[in-house]
Amino acid sequence: MLEMKLSVFVFVFVAAYVTANEPDYANGNFDVPSVPKREILRCMVCKALVDEVEIAVDRVDPHKKVDMGSFRLDGKGNVKQNLVPYARSQLFLSEVMDKVCPMFRNYVVANYKATGRPTLLRIETPDGKGMNPEMSNVNIVPNPEVNEQLSSYCQGLVEEYEDEIVSMFAKSEKQLHQKLCVQLAEVCPRDAVPDSDDSSSESSETYDFEREEL
Repeated sequence: MLEMKLSVFVFVFVAAYVTANEPDYANGNFDVPSVPKREILRCMVCKALVDEVEIAVDRVDPHKKVDMGSFRLDGKGNVKQNLVPYARSQLFLSEVMDKVCPMFRNYVVANYKATGRPTLLRIETPDGKGMNPEMSNVNIVPNPEVNEQLSSYCQGLVEEYEDEIVSMFAKSEKQLHQKLCVQLAEVCPRDAVPDSDDSSSESSETYDFEREEL
């Protein structure tokens, strides 16, 4: 029920936002944002997938531990329970994988007003307490079918790479955008995942998205 209410809220908000920002066709303004190519969408979904898992991990109390059902020896040779942070456990991460793709119903595809660069934005902040402040800097792509595509692309990634994603987060690996989206899944060109993403400073035309369809 909560998910249904949230989906309705997202639909109503996007419809209102698009209507309020609809181009003025009567005065010859035909600058309507177009849906990015499939390759670009897949890359953005992959990076957002990593972000969503990181958000879920960060929400868990770092002091919460889970018993792995095995034992280990400490530095003095004493037998200890094998406890690991709950947020890095197979149990928790598998649950996150089951829930992450429906989250893309709460995203919008948009283009930055300043550069035209395509982006994928959460409508709300991760804590759910307010609207994403980046929304004021973009033009939303008015295409209701895009969100279903986003969920589908996410599900494809999870189905194929779930074990690898869980392993990366369980080991607290770094540069996960690079490792998953560029090296493993190969849905992003290398230049599309800089060390520090700055959506407002680079144009999408600087990226080579002309890749063989996966």
